[in-house]
Amino acid sequence: MSTWNLTPFYENETLWENDFQQFKSSVETLSTFKGTLHTKEGLKAYYTFEEALTKQFYRLYGYIHLKSDLNLKDQSLQAKTQQLMAVISKVSQLSSFVSPELISLGKEHVMSLLENDDFLLAFRFPLEKLFHQQAHVLDEKSEGLLANFSSTRRLPSSLHQALAIIDRQDEEVTFKDGSVKKVGSSNWTSLIGELDDAEDRKNVFEATFKRYEQNKSAFAATYQLVLMNLKANVQSRGYSSSLEAALHGNNIPTSVFHNLKDVAYENTDPIKRYMNIRKKHLKLDDYHTYDRFLHLVKDTHTYPYEEARQLFFDALEGYDDEFKTNQIEALADGFVDAYPKDGKRTGAYSSGLYGFHPYILLNHDDTLSSVMTLAHEAGHSAHTIFSNAAQPMAIADYTIFVAEIASTFNEQVLQDHLIKIAKTKEQKIVLLETAIDRIMATFYRQTLFATYEYLANEKAMNGEPITSESLSQIMIDLYKHYYDLDITKEVYKPYVWAYIPHLFHTPYYVYQYATSYSASFKIYSDVKNGVPNAMENYKAMLKSGGSAYPVDQAKLAGADLTKKETFTAVVTRLHELLDELETALA
Repeated sequence: MSTWNLTPFYENETLWENDFQQFKSSVETLSTFKGTLHTKEGLKAYYTFEEALTKQFYRLYGYIHLKSDLNLKDQSLQAKTQQLMAVISKVSQLSSFVSPELISLGKEHVMSLLENDDFLLAFRFPLEKLFHQQAHVLDEKSEGLLANFSSTRRLPSSLHQALAIIDRQDEEVTFKDGSVKKVGSSNWTSLIGELDDAEDRKNVFEATFKRYEQNKSAFAATYQLVLMNLKANVQSRGYSSSLEAALHGNNIPTSVFHNLKDVAYENTDPIKRYMNIRKKHLKLDDYHTYDRFLHLVKDTHTYPYEEARQLFFDALEGYDDEFKTNQIEALADGFVDAYPKDGKRTGAYSSGLYGFHPYILLNHDDTLSSVMTLAHEAGHSAHTIFSNAAQPMAIADYTIFVAEIASTFNEQVLQDHLIKIAKTKEQKIVLLETAIDRIMATFYRQTLFATYEYLANEKAMNGEPITSESLSQIMIDLYKHYYDLDITKEVYKPYVWAYIPHLFHTPYYVYQYATSYSASFKIYSDVKNGVPNAMENYKAMLKSGGSAYPVDQAKLAGADLTKKETFTAVVTRLHELLDELETALA
């Protein structure tokens, strides 16, 4: 079954509504714990209530969030989501006393309250993180004031969703052969990949991206809100930069970000080498950014969802039994919504909430790329299964940073399996191209966007104007450096920043793809090459949930992210793949 079964949450919306009303009443109890956290009994009572409240929220949110994502055009579901998030804003307000009160008690006293209590001991690391943040936690009054603005900080995300998805209509494109197809966010890349005519490719691209140019001022104003929110957080809490603010909570040195950024920026030769290989083989007079979706050879094989799932299961043969079991469980019937449909959220994700089986959203289009996406999201869900089984609720939720290690590890498992079973020269070319494209997309492209985000935030922090023109200029300069392409020749391409949802929804997210990808390269290599205890170390990381800082978790699995060599290894591997591709194409 390739659709979601949401009954583990609720049988219907009426039951959801009843629980929601009860939840609204329950949150009021939070204020009663103020002034009680100095005793073991008081602290335990608060955390016990907080966990029960969070579990209730997970049930409510899981149901309405997932159901809404299946049809973003259903305004009633949108309204229910807004109602729920308004209550969560109130939770933030009513619990804003907690951090200042605990900090006022001092680390030594608070940690002493945890002794000889298994339930409270689970909160040791979260409290360690709190005191790590101490310099940036404000007094109770100030925290309460900032909490009042928590709902407004979500506005840019909602605005971008409205502009980019909810209010958009798919465009009809007439092709050279007279056929007409609707082009939207979920299918434009696959369409371009199959079009031999340059004008057809151009028309598909422009049909997809013209709305970003048409609404450039609205998108720029929306992104300015993101940047201003980040700047306000920096100024209010005493950080040196939005980058430090984003990384400080997880104790990630800013040098990790800069090493990634610099290695990619200083090693663009393989990008240009690959583009030249493609331009020569495809006999292109001019190379456009959207030409990256053209295939070097025709891949006529399609991968319906069920076939793709089985292909991934086959790739798991020979791996550790526990690892394999959880990967299979991640794709169990009822927990994957596979195919695109009108109004459904674009892209793909795994939604993991403690106490519930994780759910995967795909927009499977039967391509090889969508098979890789399936493996990627299965990695996230399996990670959740490992973590939730091994850790108490307080420390089960892992960071995005380590999450992407699990997902990209899976990509490499599948990729190597596919190369191994390739039967023809054409198949090998397709698979080598896919492997190279994954590095291009995950390491270089995401790092480009991370660099863009960093530079845009620098502009905001320096008080420079934030306009569609200034935002586009950053992208123009980066594309020139990375790809040696003048994207102003593609009329709508300078507005690609408006197309990237993570910039609006989850700032300082995209760099983690590339960082985690680099770490997974090292971990996967150790497992593949039979390094002693490599798989056990990797599973230990998956099971560790949120019990340690991510850099330490990666190191536990065998990847030291403080070393520049972790990143340069990806560049070396790309050159190796390019050598193999040139040989295969000869």
